[in-house]
Amino acid sequence: MTFSLPDLPYAYDALAPLMSAKTLEYHHDKHHAGYVATLNKLIAGTEWEGKSLEDIVTASFGKDASVFNNAAQDYNHTLFWEWMKPGGGGLMPTRLEERIVEDLGL
Repeated sequence: MTFSLPDLPYAYDALAPLMSAKTLEYHHDKHHAGYVATLNKLIAGTEWEGKSLEDIVTASFGKDASVFNNAAQDYNHTLFWEWMKPGGGGLMPTRLEERIVEDLGL
């Protein structure tokens, strides 16, 4: 199985002003794409080739750091794009905000 960069489920400028179009385009088209390309190179002709992304992440943990890192980053970024949405977010839950300020002093 060869992995490919998923399309964004929204336009590059859809998350502005929290994330600029330029930032989102770079993060998706360069950063995430790099993990996908590297993963495909690393798994070609190996035991990982033909497995699902989830199976590679699980099976490579502790065995092949490069494969694990690139597979996990691909998986993480794919979820990242889905979790964010235009007009999403809202206020942080009060208890969470209190803990962040308490722990990090922000």
